[in-house]
Amino acid sequence: MDIMIIICSIVFLLIGFVISYFVFAGKKNSVNEKLLTELKADNERLVQKCKREIDPTKNETNNKITGANQNLETLYKGTTAQDEKLDLQLKKSINGNIEESIKEQLECVNNLKKKIKELEDVLEENEDDIKDLKKKLRNKDSDLDELQTSYEKEQNVSKQLSSELTSVKQKLEENMDELNLKMGSLTFIQDILSAKECNNTDIKKLNDHISVMRSFIKDQYMDSCNTLKEHISFGKEKEDFNHFRDYWNQRFDEWESVIKKSWIDRKTTIAFVGEFSAGKTSIINRILSQDDPSVPQLPVSTKATTAIPTYIASGPIISYQFVTPDDKLKTIQETTFKKISKEVLAQVKGVLSLIKYFVMTCKNPNLEGLSILDTPGFNSNDKEDKERTIDVINECDALFWVFDINAGTVNRSSIEIIKEKLNKPLYVVINKVDTKSDAEIKKVESLINETLSKAGLSVQQFIRFSSKNPLTDIMNPIKLVKHPTEKEKFIKDIEENIAGFLNQLDGKCKDANKEYCEAEKKAESINQEFTNKINSLQDLWQNAVDIPHFEKHLFKKDNYEMSQSEYSELCNIPNKSIDEVKKMSQTSDDMITSGVEIQKTWLAYRRIEAAYQRINDYRTQFKKISQNLK
Repeated sequence: MDIMIIICSIVFLLIGFVISYFVFAGKKNSVNEKLLTELKADNERLVQKCKREIDPTKNETNNKITGANQNLETLYKGTTAQDEKLDLQLKKSINGNIEESIKEQLECVNNLKKKIKELEDVLEENEDDIKDLKKKLRNKDSDLDELQTSYEKEQNVSKQLSSELTSVKQKLEENMDELNLKMGSLTFIQDILSAKECNNTDIKKLNDHISVMRSFIKDQYMDSCNTLKEHISFGKEKEDFNHFRDYWNQRFDEWESVIKKSWIDRKTTIAFVGEFSAGKTSIINRILSQDDPSVPQLPVSTKATTAIPTYIASGPIISYQFVTPDDKLKTIQETTFKKISKEVLAQVKGVLSLIKYFVMTCKNPNLEGLSILDTPGFNSNDKEDKERTIDVINECDALFWVFDINAGTVNRSSIEIIKEKLNKPLYVVINKVDTKSDAEIKKVESLINETLSKAGLSVQQFIRFSSKNPLTDIMNPIKLVKHPTEKEKFIKDIEENIAGFLNQLDGKCKDANKEYCEAEKKAESINQEFTNKINSLQDLWQNAVDIPHFEKHLFKKDNYEMSQSEYSELCNIPNKSIDEVKKMSQTSDDMITSGVEIQKTWLAYRRIEAAYQRINDYRTQFKKISQNLK
């Protein structure tokens, strides 16, 4: 009985063990297969991440392994519970309570043993695989560490290469900008050199007549005035010939500079000056367009663009021209005109010697009777810019000095130039006032006014302006500028000057003729006096001849006789004759002197008359030249 109990116990134990092992092994095998799949997937992902140089995921893999171990522990606990249940069933079997299900399970024991053996083998293989995978995972961790280190090194190299690439790219862009600038400068200079002179017959005729006038005024007329300076007075303001010559040469230069420029002739000319970015070109563009964007305007950029003085005036067509140092007017394309900037011109040394200034004309009713000058600024560090600007500003009627209110300072060198070399009505434009409050605007205006007043400069008007202000704020002051006519009166003033000289010479001719006539009269009087003295001497000697009288006698020879008184009278006659001769000698000297005086007054009269005729001939010649200019 004990043996049977022992055998039954062993059988039930085996059955319980088999069932438990079967359940546990089956679940464990499933878990192992799942874990293996996950590990392989994780491994593949890790490899891909390494290839993409992404940080390793070692912690995630360890978490998965820990999770798998926890699952195994849970299954183990379930198996333990199942064993306890089987123990209970075994106790019941010992007490004779064997269920049918247990009998069926006993029948499967042999089969289960085989399966247990197979499962044990599979489990061993799985465990070996897990060990291999863990080893591979540790190797992967090591590889990932190496890859991370390599990745960091490559990242540093990449950053360095990126920095170098940025530097090279920046340098390349700078070189490209410089190359484009040089190409633009080369194209610009080619356009300037190939520009054709304006084939305007009227302009050529005008220049020819002006050349004739220059030769007449500066050579013939001045030489004649120098020759005749002893006969004419040059006036109180022109005390001597040198002052006279300098005065009229300057007047001619001013007249010539205006008469050659149809864009300023008989027009009010306004010059805009100011620091770079003060906004003077933008103001000019608003005047041109009257806020109409379709009207051609000057180019505006963030860089200095007005490198050469530019006149803007109305004309029948849109044209872009420039004037050479020898006063030739040449035409260029709009594209060439818009290339003008300090950067472009700086690339080609000496290009400014080819251009005095630019002229832009367009059919613009806003410019009727008005010519605007945009300048590079007389405060430029470039000496040529400064001198060129001063020359053209002197041809203008008023100076509009544009200040950026955000700058808030006055250029001292500009003040000195205006004070010393420019005598023009001064208007101050405080631009961009929309960026400041009224209190700040008043403060800047007071500062500018105080600075200019201390320098001895008076301001006609302060103009507050901005892109938001109505255009009338600046157009109204411009309309108030008076256009002086002194330059246009040059021809008339020369005519009056010649007429004045003729009046002087005519008066001197009359005076010289009067002196000549008086000298003649005086000579005639002296001659008459000399004649009278000769006649008196003749009468005296005739009396001497008449004193001895012929007497006839009876007792002696007839002869000439005189009384005692007659003898005395006769003796006095030589003395009287000597006195008369002396008087005649003095009169003869007076006759010689009067003859010299006559000759002197005659020559003086003839010289003045010749001077009058010469000046009169110049008046006739000047009228002819003036008529040709008209």
